[in-house]
Amino acid sequence: MIPTFIYQELIGPYGYDTLKRIGKIERYYHIYEYGAGFEVEETEDYTPACLKSKQIRALISKQAQFAFGKTPEHKVTCPSEPQDPEKGKVNESAIQDYLNSVLRKNHWSGKLIKGAKDCFIGGKVALKATVSNDRIHIMFVPADGFVCETDIDDVDRLERIVFFYTVRDDEERERQRIWVQKYWLENGRCYMSERITDGNGKTVSGSETIEKQDTHLNQIPAYVILNDGLSGDTDGESDVETVMAEDSWYNRMRSNNLDSLRKGMNQITYGINVDRDSIQHFQIKPGAFWDVQGEPDKEPSINTISNDFTYNSAFQNTLSNLKQGMHDSLSVPDLNLESMKSIITSGKAMKAIYWPLICRCEEKMTAWKPALIWLSELVISAAEIYPDLKKVYGDFQKADYSVTIDNQYPLPEDEDEERTLDMQEVTAQSRSRKSYLMKWGGAAHQGLTAEEADAELAQIAKEREMLEDSYEGDL
Repeated sequence: MIPTFIYQELIGPYGYDTLKRIGKIERYYHIYEYGAGFEVEETEDYTPACLKSKQIRALISKQAQFAFGKTPEHKVTCPSEPQDPEKGKVNESAIQDYLNSVLRKNHWSGKLIKGAKDCFIGGKVALKATVSNDRIHIMFVPADGFVCETDIDDVDRLERIVFFYTVRDDEERERQRIWVQKYWLENGRCYMSERITDGNGKTVSGSETIEKQDTHLNQIPAYVILNDGLSGDTDGESDVETVMAEDSWYNRMRSNNLDSLRKGMNQITYGINVDRDSIQHFQIKPGAFWDVQGEPDKEPSINTISNDFTYNSAFQNTLSNLKQGMHDSLSVPDLNLESMKSIITSGKAMKAIYWPLICRCEEKMTAWKPALIWLSELVISAAEIYPDLKKVYGDFQKADYSVTIDNQYPLPEDEDEERTLDMQEVTAQSRSRKSYLMKWGGAAHQGLTAEEADAELAQIAKEREMLEDSYEGDL
């Protein structure tokens, strides 16, 4: 839960609603981690099963993998830079290399998938960049690790954001340690403060404290990404909340079925007119021999009762409907080897099956693309404020540029078609061979650097010249 003193950091019309919602986020994370709970009917002679399937975790992971398993491309273009016939747009390539270097050294691909999961679970996530003279650090902060305040007339503009996490937890507030970092705008400039506090919000003596540090930025280096939601929403919607009721019933049904199996899988053996003393010597094992003694003047008999589980069909239908409902709510296709047998060879069919998930991911990208563009622009502009960053990530000249984000989904057909279209552009001389090699070159079609592409073009030209000379020599 959020420490009480953090509440005082928020003012404005959205503060109360934000704080009220954060209380639910820990519950969402618990359900994601362990599955939705359900009531268990305890009995004195039997401990009911409590099996949680973790379907929600699997569904959210599949969404994040599909949306960002292939990292979106951050593409920089400088329209006003002239095209060199041999070297292309040198400064544009330098800016692109600088941006790629920052992302690569921040392990961006892995952080992006994890950040997407946090966003889907908590309803929102903060994309944060820490800029200094020698480093740009990028990270995602889950919804229960920050509170923020937006402009009254513009919910997309951050006025203040507070990051925090518990360094040491304790029952006594005085022994608790909480790291608190705050960014705010003042006269068009962004400032930052940082401190270590106890549970009452008092700064711990002896700890490093930053009262008011100028970041030299004209904006807060954070961007809050919302998951779904409506106009003016500052909280987003949790995918966990969307399906947790169905997941609870799914877990309950499976657990009850296990209880039925455990109770009824062994047949019931009963005896009629059997002497009680002889029953004590009966053993349940293969090849056992029972000396059945009857009660005086009565004929003993031994019989069994078996359970045929006639509810099986109804149980399977109910379980299947609950599972399909969860998949439909999040637009994730429910695929397995059995259902894929008839369509596994058709790429078009695969795309049709994944079409609802593609549409859902495209909808989510309407919130993610502006955030990724914002991050790219912040990273590039930071090099003008802190010139030493160019020594770390790569040098370039200041220029007018634009950034586009091309998201890619892990469907083989998409890549094959895109590569074919790019080759057609090369053939039509509307795209350079070097550009094609930088995007698709290499054994695994992972692309080449500018230098590698130049070397490859030189080798192609050399081989062509050798072939032409050999042909003319034969003549």
